Amino acid sequence: MFYAIAAFAHNVYSSFTRIDWNTADSSIELVIELQAHELEAKLSVILGERLSFLEDSDYTALEAATADYIPENIELTVDGETVSLVYLGMEIDKQLVRIYLEKDLTKAPETLSFMNAILLQDLPGQTNIVLANIKGVKRGADITASSGPADFIFN
Repeated sequence: MFYAIAAFAHNVYSSFTRIDWNTADSSIELVIELQAHELEAKLSVILGERLSFLEDSDYTALEAATADYIPENIELTVDGETVSLVYLGMEIDKQLVRIYLEKDLTKAPETLSFMNAILLQDLPGQTNIVLANIKGVKRGADITASSGPADFIFN
């Protein structure tokens, strides 16, 4: 019975995105967290060679591929306008990859629409969780292959 539970638990795939309005900088900031082995597997397929975040020699290629892959698979709309996010970088924390993006805005968003398609077509059951925090108002949603974007109102 233990083996059946362990096998079932392994089939849960998710990412977590936090979207924050930074009042001090007048910017929208995103942090996307993914399992390192899931992201490196996807990037290895894209690059046509097996790479690992555990290998220092692979890090530069993985970061460059991440800088391309992530913006191609997310879309943020603020108050009806699509926002071009700036990729700031990433860091590895054990088996977790954190990816940082931001965009300067003139005012806090009243509405957000966020689509995160990362790994949705690659991993059956992938759920991309999003939590948006704008001026202390928090909204959350799950994005799946069949759900489409998460839409939030903050006014």
